[in-house]
Amino acid sequence: MSWQQYVDEHLIKTHCVTMAAICGLDGSIWAKSNGLELSPDEVATLLRSFNKDEVLASNGIRIGGTKYIYLSGDDKLIRGKKDKQGVHIVKTKTAMVLALYAEPILPGQCAVVVENLGDWLIQNNL
Repeated sequence: MSWQQYVDEHLIKTHCVTMAAICGLDGSIWAKSNGLELSPDEVATLLRSFNKDEVLASNGIRIGGTKYIYLSGDDKLIRGKKDKQGVHIVKTKTAMVLALYAEPILPGQCAVVVENLGDWLIQNNL
């Protein structure tokens, strides 16, 4: 299965994710949904931000030029929100799975889909 299929079939097709991307831990963008603007600089900044609450709290999370308020995170997870939209990011052994959602999708719905895919990738050493 290609990385694009993971984005399309396991994230977007669930209707619990509005846009998504899978990036390598080297900062390369492996796959992304149509319409998602994501720069290599934004990916690199996100990858450096895991487990850095102070940095995320003061700078927020930037994706496609949009700034999301940092809600919570740890060494493998980052959550953010802006108005009626949000972002959920999971880091695996080799990749970062990034998903955006907007109402009527609830944050928990997006979280379950993204974290399940992240867990599966980790279990399969990806």
